[in-house]
Amino acid sequence: NTDDQQITDFSLTGNTLTLTLENGGTQDVDLSGYVSTDDQNLTLSGNTLGIEDGNTVDLAPYLDNTDDQNLTGATLTGTTLQIDIENGASANVDLSALVGTDDQGLSLSGNTLTLEDGGSVDLTPYLDNTDDQQITDFSLTGNTLTLTLENGGTQDVDLSG
Repeated sequence: NTDDQQITDFSLTGNTLTLTLENGGTQDVDLSGYVSTDDQNLTLSGNTLGIEDGNTVDLAPYLDNTDDQNLTGATLTGTTLQIDIENGASANVDLSALVGTDDQGLSLSGNTLTLEDGGSVDLTPYLDNTDDQQITDFSLTGNTLTLTLENGGTQDVDLSG
């Protein structure tokens, strides 16, 4: 009982454990036989949790479907949305990350409406150029201007102001 050596190295590399003593002597221990290759998958079907090549567990007793609270309100203040729940605490949602800095301008050239940084719409299909009536009466009586179109429609304009 005179061998009182201490372990100077105790390391694991991959599946090999190495032991080294202070006055010499190293021993490697192959642990690969103890490494598991159990690669089972979990599945959930309805309320049943199952493991491949194993058993199943019914999770129904852990479900609490008795909370029938309703939303009672939603308020938007600035970029904060507050959601209120019946019999519960309110929750705030910060929407500031959704606020854009898109300051594009619109321009109209002919019948094409264009967005500054891309995109345009041809407005031609929305034009109604079929009303080609002529003015049949253009008269001034006192301070009243009267305009009459050929297919009907008369408009008086008070010019007294």
